[in-house]
Amino acid sequence: MNLRDDIRYYEVTSALPTELIKTSREYKSLAILKYSFPERFSKLHKSEAPDLQASDGSLAVEVTWGGSQQDELISGESLKYTHATTKAEKERILQKIRKNGGNRDDVSTSYPVGTSEGDKKNVIGAFRKKLKKVDKYRQSFQRIGLAILIDTPSLLFDDSRWGEWLSDINGDSFDFVALIHWSGVDLYDFKTGEYLSQRISSEEMDALKCLGRMAAEGIIKDDDPVWE
Repeated sequence: MNLRDDIRYYEVTSALPTELIKTSREYKSLAILKYSFPERFSKLHKSEAPDLQASDGSLAVEVTWGGSQQDELISGESLKYTHATTKAEKERILQKIRKNGGNRDDVSTSYPVGTSEGDKKNVIGAFRKKLKKVDKYRQSFQRIGLAILIDTPSLLFDDSRWGEWLSDINGDSFDFVALIHWSGVDLYDFKTGEYLSQRISSEEMDALKCLGRMAAEGIIKDDDPVWE
């Protein structure tokens, strides 16, 4: 994937509108999967129900959010803080972030201290919500996967057994699950037990996030060469 300079240096001047957040996450997931495992996900494109699809019916991936509501709120407010223009506005946003257990300065955002059990609970909850859709998708696609997106650091990724305990819930539903997080993506195949991990540098991850946002905003089109 060629992350061109217009993507790498895209200037973000405002918080992403709420109605584009879901679409941006789906495009971000598409970008990260293609970047990390091009041989597996090269045929995917953005669609609806499932969110990512291969036109030949060989593969589909549903995308869902797996973080806590607190983390999601802090992420959104942090973007607003970045683009706030007055001291009063920054202070109002900062108080909301702190009320939810986080903090923000001109350089970075901090989140409530997580636990492996808390992360596990959030991911399991997100996984369970999507299980009921698999049978419907199975009629049109040979392989069905789920991408669970978490924007904050997590303690799960030090332990590859997360795929095994999701397998106990999965049964014969999804073929694989991808856990997309702040430093890369981890992939677990329910059928074979294969576990793959791909780390992404912060610079590359920032560019992939920009690509997701630009696609959601319509700046990058679905037929742009960057997706090849």
